[in-house]
Amino acid sequence: MALFCSSIIKRVVVPKLTRKLVGCHLHTCASRHAAAPPDDGSHLWLSSFGGGAVDLTKDDVSGLAVLTLNNPERLNAVTGNMMLQLADIVNDLKEWKGGKALIVHGKGHTFCTGADLNMVRNMLDSKHGREMCAFMHKTLTELHRLPLISVTAIDGPAIGGGAELCTATDFRVMTEQAHIRFVQALLGIVPGWGGGTRLTRLVGRTRALDLLSSGRAISPEEAVEMGLANWMIPTGHDVVEATTDWVQKYTKGKPEVVRAVKNVVVAGAEMSLEESLAEEAEQFVNVWGGPAHQEAMLRNARHKK
Repeated sequence: MALFCSSIIKRVVVPKLTRKLVGCHLHTCASRHAAAPPDDGSHLWLSSFGGGAVDLTKDDVSGLAVLTLNNPERLNAVTGNMMLQLADIVNDLKEWKGGKALIVHGKGHTFCTGADLNMVRNMLDSKHGREMCAFMHKTLTELHRLPLISVTAIDGPAIGGGAELCTATDFRVMTEQAHIRFVQALLGIVPGWGGGTRLTRLVGRTRALDLLSSGRAISPEEAVEMGLANWMIPTGHDVVEATTDWVQKYTKGKPEVVRAVKNVVVAGAEMSLEESLAEEAEQFVNVWGGPAHQEAMLRNARHKK
């Protein structure tokens, strides 16, 4: 579970809207309804904590999706309804065969300040805490494993659960005014969305212990130095546009190749040696002789003439 500072939060109610898909190459998904959870209906109680939205835009031409945490009145704090929407979107992206990359960002000049405080105040019992933890743990693990090159574009604070969320993508880029802060220990808890484990694997045991125990803010410069962030967005640039340009160096290939590369890396990071080698061989077979392979062979043959 993640909390954020209550002194800067105002209580608002954002009307629920239905999710819609635009029937062209550019799909805009405003997942403002209580979407189905990734496993069963046991978490639908989260929909009673409404407000905000998680929006998704998919471009079938570029293979780029943009996921936006849309609750700016509450600094993009994640409500229960948004948790359900996020799970729905992750499941949707898993099935997007033309997808190559995903950008995750927050609306306005804030990334995310964690779980909505109004929701947290009403679910301090261990049962609901355990269920919410398990739900977000699974959702962010699935996000981390998506066969897309994923990057979090952090503009402003990423606090508590927001800090955990940004560890669930492959890369992180930050503006000069951004910072990452794991405040959980200062609030009497620990990361509950898998962020502690992912942080430790990103920066190592000693640095993770420092960041999780102190709760101090991590500047973009320090984040890049320790490997938590990968690039600082130049001042004056639009965050999503700059991140789109930055991620293109990883998405030049065809979707099936980009996705196969990501699957190989996920297997290498999470599976046993034997399982990872088997998965790598399977991904190899899937793309061998495919359109991208044949085109590359033709180009190579022409270059030798």
